[in-house]
Amino acid sequence: MSMRSILTHLCACLEEGKPAILATIVDSSGSAPRSHGTRMLYCHDGRLIGTIGGGELEGKCIARARELLTGGEGHDLLHFALNAGEAAAAGMICGGNVRVLLQRLEPDAGTTALFRNLLHAFEAGASPVLLTLMPKVGTPRLLVHIPGEAAAPDLAPEFRDEVLRRVGRSDLPYTTTSAAGTVYAEPLVRPLRLHLAGAGHVALATAHLAGFLGYEVVVIDDRPEFASRERFPQACEVRVCPFDNCLGRLNGSDYVVIVTRGHLHDQEVLVQALRNGAGYIGMIGSRRKREAIYAALRQQGFSETDLDRVHSPIGLPIGGESPEEIALSIMAEIQQYRYRQSP
Repeated sequence: MSMRSILTHLCACLEEGKPAILATIVDSSGSAPRSHGTRMLYCHDGRLIGTIGGGELEGKCIARARELLTGGEGHDLLHFALNAGEAAAAGMICGGNVRVLLQRLEPDAGTTALFRNLLHAFEAGASPVLLTLMPKVGTPRLLVHIPGEAAAPDLAPEFRDEVLRRVGRSDLPYTTTSAAGTVYAEPLVRPLRLHLAGAGHVALATAHLAGFLGYEVVVIDDRPEFASRERFPQACEVRVCPFDNCLGRLNGSDYVVIVTRGHLHDQEVLVQALRNGAGYIGMIGSRRKREAIYAALRQQGFSETDLDRVHSPIGLPIGGESPEEIALSIMAEIQQYRYRQSP
C-alpha cells in the first residue's frame, strides 16, 4: 500500500473527527519482514491500510492499537526479537529485530492540518520529509519539513542540520541520534511514473500490476476506444494522441514501456524516450524487429551507448505467452532495474 493511500485515509479519518493509530517500523535488523520506515494505519472502525509484515508481529501491533484507541497513553514502542525458530513458530518466514512505534493521532486542528499539508506537498511533488522525534523523555512528536520553504524544522540544531544536509540526497528513510533522543526521517517522494505507449491487452495487464506495485500509470494511444478511463480506471492519466509526439520532458523517475501495435509507432516512441531522459526503457518485440529499429536509429545518430539503455525484447524470460504473463515478466524486469538503481 502506497504512502499516498495511507495519508489519504488518515486525512479522511481526522476530518471526520475520528482518531487513528499510525504504526511505523522505526528500526529493523536481520531478516525482518519489512524495513524501517514501513507504515500501517489502523482506523477507528478497524480498517487496516498498509502492512508492517503480517504474522504475529502485525497481530500484536493491531491488538495494542485497539487499546490505544480507547484512550490513556498516546503512544507505545513495541520491540520484537525473533530468531528463525521463533519466527517459524509465529507463522512468519522471516526473523530479525523490529521496533514498531504506535502513535494515536487525535483529530485536532493542528494534527489534521499537519497531515493535510503533508499530503498536498507530496501530491505536488515537493518531496516533503515526515519526521518523528523520539526524545529521551517525553512523548514522540511528528513534524513535516518541505524542502525549499524558508522555515527550517523545529528541531535541536544537531537534528535540524542533519535533516537539511540530507534533503535531496536520498529517498530512503534514515535515523539520526544524539544525546537528546532520536529522529526518524522519511522522505516522501512521488511514486515512479510508468508510461505505457500502447493500450492493448499487454498494456491493460501491465497497468493493473504496475498500479498494484505503487506506480503512477500513464496510458498513451492514438485510439480513443483503447485509451479510455473505462479500460484503465487505475491510471493517473489516459492520453489520446499521436505516437510521434506523445512523451514530454522526462527524468530518471519516468519509466517507458513501449507496447504499441506496430514497428513504426514503437520506433517513434523509442526515439522520444531516448532523447527525453527516461530512466527505464523497454520495448516489446522480437530480436529481428529490435535490430531493424536499431538500424534505423543508428542512421539518425543514436550511439551504441544509447541503444544499450533499451531493454528489448522487454521482460524477464519466464516463459509465459499470455498478456498477463508478459505483464508479469515486464514488471519483474522493471522491479529488478529499479532496485539495482537504488543507493
